[in-house]
Amino acid sequence: MDKFEQRLEQAARAAWLSYVGGRTQDEIATQLGVSRPGVQRLLALARQERLVKISIDHPIAGSMAMSDALVERFGLSFCDVVPSDTQSRDSIAEFLAVAGADRLSFYLNRLEPQTISLGTGRTVRSAVEALSRSERPQHRIVSLVGNVALDGSSNRYDGVMLLADKIGAERFLLPAPVVAASIDDKESLLGQYLVNAVFKVACEADVGVIGIGRLDAQATLFQDQFISAAERDELLDAGAVGELMGWPLDVNGQLIDCPLTRRITSVPLAALKSQPLIGMAGGYDKGPAILSALRGGWLEGLIIDESAAARICAEL
Repeated sequence: MDKFEQRLEQAARAAWLSYVGGRTQDEIATQLGVSRPGVQRLLALARQERLVKISIDHPIAGSMAMSDALVERFGLSFCDVVPSDTQSRDSIAEFLAVAGADRLSFYLNRLEPQTISLGTGRTVRSAVEALSRSERPQHRIVSLVGNVALDGSSNRYDGVMLLADKIGAERFLLPAPVVAASIDDKESLLGQYLVNAVFKVACEADVGVIGIGRLDAQATLFQDQFISAAERDELLDAGAVGELMGWPLDVNGQLIDCPLTRRITSVPLAALKSQPLIGMAGGYDKGPAILSALRGGWLEGLIIDESAAARICAEL
């Protein structure tokens, strides 16, 4: 890469941090290790070279190299690697949301009816929030995961209702807890007509967008009160390192069979094998969970940040 390309790459980073991340010029200067006037020159260069349009229109070389490596290694259709902001963990979700919204728009802008299935979680919800409102009543939005927590409260990170409201589409919610109280309760739920109807729509989806959860002491399933501390520890003892839609995976991406998994009510991953699933996750700590999902061959596409991509590539 010559000096001008290096300059363009740095300008693209500055533009991401400014226009997507909302960072001040002083914050960008600290992040990139340049002076404040240097940031101003980078942003001017980004505008001059038309890198800044509606999105940042310049591939960052390091990100593209990691993207290509992950696509080739795991047979993905695409891998979007967004910049990481080491000054703010919240920015990871912001950057992922923009990339996720762009991928969702690809399907939402189609004239022919599309069925889009959604997992749950902060990242997926943020992508839906980043979308603009538009009238797309021909589409259907369906949940892959139950929307009830242990205490009976609704899932605050479910994006099905929000997306359906934004585009005026039909919506299909899975009326169940993520984990049933017992195997008998799960069998009773799955025997209900309404649950089966939602499962049928979910399995007919043209694309699914799901989060990738870490399974460790800070497991999202535990933090969001879908499982108890004892159930989290049960999964860790069984060798779980990550989860998709509540389904726990081991280091090789294989589904873990244990007492808790026999009570999960989410649409079975195996039933979605023919459906393109796009995984969204970011942050260094998510690396093992993302790698597990990739090794298991569960994903068609991936949206992650540089820190997670770097950790995964280092382990290939």
